[in-house]
Amino acid sequence: MTTYIRAGRPGRRDVLRLGLGAGLLSLTAARSRAQTTTKPDVVRIGYLTAARAWVVGKSDGSFDKALGVKVEWVPFPSGGPALSLLAAKQIDFAIFGNTPIVAGLSRKLPIQILGSPEIVATSERLVAKAGITTLRDLEGKRIAVAPSSTMAFALEALIRINKLDASKIKRLPLSQPDTIAAWKRGDIDATYINGPFWAELLADGGQQLLVSEQLQPSGVFVWNSAVVRSEFAEQFPETVVAWLQTVQAQFDRYRSDPEGVSRILAKDFGAPFEAVRNTLSGLRYPTFQDQLGPKYWGDGPVAAKDAPLIKALGDAAAFLAETGEIKRDDVPASFVPAVNYALLRRAFPS
Repeated sequence: MTTYIRAGRPGRRDVLRLGLGAGLLSLTAARSRAQTTTKPDVVRIGYLTAARAWVVGKSDGSFDKALGVKVEWVPFPSGGPALSLLAAKQIDFAIFGNTPIVAGLSRKLPIQILGSPEIVATSERLVAKAGITTLRDLEGKRIAVAPSSTMAFALEALIRINKLDASKIKRLPLSQPDTIAAWKRGDIDATYINGPFWAELLADGGQQLLVSEQLQPSGVFVWNSAVVRSEFAEQFPETVVAWLQTVQAQFDRYRSDPEGVSRILAKDFGAPFEAVRNTLSGLRYPTFQDQLGPKYWGDGPVAAKDAPLIKALGDAAAFLAETGEIKRDDVPASFVPAVNYALLRRAFPS
């Protein structure tokens, strides 16, 4: 049956319906705009208790100015505590290692990856007491390493790659400041540790056995990714964009003046200038624009499944499952959805 609509002027009910519909559309649009333009009252940024180039923006208020809101800085010693802070909603952003990020994602922690601005090269090192000169000498020794960290991942990888007897190596889960104290007491024989902490150990007679970059030919990569709480990203996308751009600005600042930035950070962290400078130079700093390409995260969700760092996340997950740190059944089928390509593209359009 065909229904005919009578032509003519709309009645009062029609006008009311039209007005109500337009009002609802207007309200929906307003809510959408509010969602993308509303700013949080405060942004809480987590940072590692070791000098990192992007943290130079902490002391001069660069992030406060760029974000236009109050910024609180929350320190953490390694990736494990960073996950706890994110889970408790005590921080909104952080930059830390890929291994704990994989653990967090496998445990269904609602976080999103925003690129990888720091690739570890020589900033993380295996340092041993005098008399330990080869990796084989580590068997029967006590090695300190920060739990749920890229150093812990690298230590297990070098044990596997070099076919060391893992049962003969005692791993002690210690924070890096506690590691320094344990070293001085003689409680440990070696440690896989971040800079600038290793500088103090080398000055105390320690011997460097390996840097993380040396594991890359065996397919082991470690890096630090920018992370945001998913809820925060959904509520305040423009703040995320501004934060990413500000982080990049600090890395650009370091590239243009590595000595000056190293001096500022050495003062802020109370660390020796040489140690800070060597630590910062031990990282590689691909721009976020570079990361949105075939060498790192891929061009977007469709093409990302074959991207090197997506594959490396899968390798790290498999390794963590093998060591019992996470359950194999908890590993995501793909890590592609964990990367927020949309906000990265918005922050750094090609």
